[in-house]
Amino acid sequence: MRNQDDILRKLEGLQTIESASHVLGMARQSTLNLLSKLKKQQYLTTSGGGKRKRLYKITLRKQRPRDPGMFDIINKYSPHMKIAEWYDHQVHGVYGPEEALIDAIETQSFRVILASLHLFKHITDWKKLYKLANERDCWNKVGALYDVARLFFKAVRIPSRYYHVLSQKWVQLSQLRKKNFPDIAEKWRVFIPFNINDLREA
Repeated sequence: MRNQDDILRKLEGLQTIESASHVLGMARQSTLNLLSKLKKQQYLTTSGGGKRKRLYKITLRKQRPRDPGMFDIINKYSPHMKIAEWYDHQVHGVYGPEEALIDAIETQSFRVILASLHLFKHITDWKKLYKLANERDCWNKVGALYDVARLFFKAVRIPSRYYHVLSQKWVQLSQLRKKNFPDIAEKWRVFIPFNINDLREA
C-alpha cells in the first residue's frame, strides 16, 4: 500500500483524472477510487464538471469544507437544468434561496436566471428577499420572474404587502430586449427573454 503522504506530495495542486492516473501510474478506476477517498478525508475539492473538465485540487493539509454559493443552491433545487460554474462562488455565513436568487439576477445570464426560477418553490423569508432586492434595485425583476414561474409550477405565495411594482422604468434581465409574456412584462416593466419552450426545458 502506498504511503498517503507520498501520494499527496505527488498530486499536490490541480489535477485531472488523466493527469492523476499518469502521475500515479494507476488505472482510471483505481485513481477515481483513491481521489474519492482523499475527498472524504478533506484533502481534495473539485470544480468544473458538465461540459467543463473536472478539476481536482489536492493539498497536503486538510481543506476547509466548501461553503455553498449561488451555483450550489441553484443546482440543488433545479431538477433538470444544471449550471456549470464559471467562477468559484462561495459565501461565508447564512446563504440560501433568497440570496442565490438575487445573485442569479445580477449575473444577467440567460441560463442562470432561467434555472433560478425553481428557487421560488423554496423561498421562506419574503421580507429578506424584498430587502435584498431593494438594496440592489431589482425588485421588479424578482416580481416578473415570480409571475413567470407561477405559470409553470407551484411557487411559494408572495405576501400581498410585497406584491407591487416599485419603478416604471423598463429594465432587462439579460442582453435580450424581448417582451415575452407581455402582460407580465408590461406590469413589472421588465424585458422577459424566456419563452414557453425555454420554461419547459427548465
